[in-house]
Amino acid sequence: MSGIKQVFLFLLGALFLHQSIQAQGRTANWIFGDGYHIKYTDGVPEVMPFVESFRANEAATCISDTGGTLLFFSNSSQLWNRNFQPLWNSDTLSSVGGTKTNGTIILPWPGDEHDTYFIHFYIDGSDSKLYYNKVNINLDGGLGGVVPEQKQVLVWDHPVCEQLSAVRHANGRDWWVISRKGLWESTHFDLLLLTPAGIVQMHPQFSGYRGGFGGEMTISRYGSLLAIATTDDLCFPNPPTIALYDFDRCTGEIQLRDTLLIRECHNNSYGLAFSASGSKLYYSLSNRFQLYQIETSHDVLVDSLILKLAGPSFSLMYTAQLELAVNGQIVLGVVRLSPTSGTDGFADHLIVIREPELEGIACYVDTFGIYLNGRENSSYSLPNFANYDLGPIVGSPCDTLSPQDTTLTSLHHPPIETLSWSINPSIGSGSFTVTGGPSSWLVVHDLYGREVLRLCHEGSTPFDLMAQPAGVYLVYLRAADGTQTLPRKIVRQ
Repeated sequence: MSGIKQVFLFLLGALFLHQSIQAQGRTANWIFGDGYHIKYTDGVPEVMPFVESFRANEAATCISDTGGTLLFFSNSSQLWNRNFQPLWNSDTLSSVGGTKTNGTIILPWPGDEHDTYFIHFYIDGSDSKLYYNKVNINLDGGLGGVVPEQKQVLVWDHPVCEQLSAVRHANGRDWWVISRKGLWESTHFDLLLLTPAGIVQMHPQFSGYRGGFGGEMTISRYGSLLAIATTDDLCFPNPPTIALYDFDRCTGEIQLRDTLLIRECHNNSYGLAFSASGSKLYYSLSNRFQLYQIETSHDVLVDSLILKLAGPSFSLMYTAQLELAVNGQIVLGVVRLSPTSGTDGFADHLIVIREPELEGIACYVDTFGIYLNGRENSSYSLPNFANYDLGPIVGSPCDTLSPQDTTLTSLHHPPIETLSWSINPSIGSGSFTVTGGPSSWLVVHDLYGREVLRLCHEGSTPFDLMAQPAGVYLVYLRAADGTQTLPRKIVRQ
């Protein structure tokens, strides 16, 4: 790597680190594993009292408000409020929970300026299908609760693997939510778009290879890279693999760049995290005490070993999940499988990669990074977060929230009159169909200019406005380059 490029990546990472620490609220609290609670204040982690009622073998997620105050958290089978009590109406979510790698995540509801509504996605432990709960933080006297009519809502009518991630759409408001289709193995990604009007399901995308069911999925902080670690307990026909993808926040397209086969078949790839700039990718093994680094700028993925602890003392001590912290450091879990195995006093720490932007062992792996106050770890869990502070892609040709300035650069894209599309009926009780026109987004605005619906359109697309009040609405077809048709008026009776 050239010296100029190294300086650029360093400055990029430093800039992002400064911005992250200034806006660290959403991910300030980490509740995971055997009831561990860590809170980051000004980038410094503080170990809080244990949450005795909480256990998460793998799946865990939390969310705080923008000021860093805990709102609620989950291990996928249960939700807890900020007082560490069960969240109202969150019982019986799943009979089995916490055993899916990245099996749960919490997102703010798009466009909610009052921070009232959140959506909790989780993979059910019994049928391995993806569900969601909508949470209203004003219920139960301000402690929050699950909205009764939006509890345990099925998303996909098929099982998914153990990975679940989310990243902001290029407009800086909506969310792409990504999982992998399949139970024991997968060849496709499931993709949905969460908008203020609800969920838009997209067509599955080919992942480029057949991979096992376990391991983490992670997205870089800027949202342009996606990686998965796939494992298979039987190893064949799906050997453990790391896969790196380019991700388009505008269209949701996931494009495979390269895959890396793990050297030994039963050394399952598991934990995964990007450095803040995205220039480095780190992965751990679920059944060996080993940690590797990958340079993401290379067309062909090559890993380098940066930590290995072997021998009888570490034969039953494994590395676990990885997570990028708000201070730009990467945290790695340690698993001690039994009180008589491994080394005393080692698994009551979290490993911290202090300088993850640096190459090789210069990244400084601190094996005693965060002391967990004497409680040893027996879980693979760290919290699953999205980058809540990721904004729009300024200058992108992607459609954004503005119906005129679609690139946020003050460049006006005049509407294009296209006569080859129609809407039927023009006046109806809620159900409409767009026929013809270019392949594009189908976008509906109310008369105040607010977007109320967005769907992918190709050929013929039915949609409904049953959830919207009666009135006049404007329908546009918008292409990926920012151009749009003149609006067609419809009346919702």
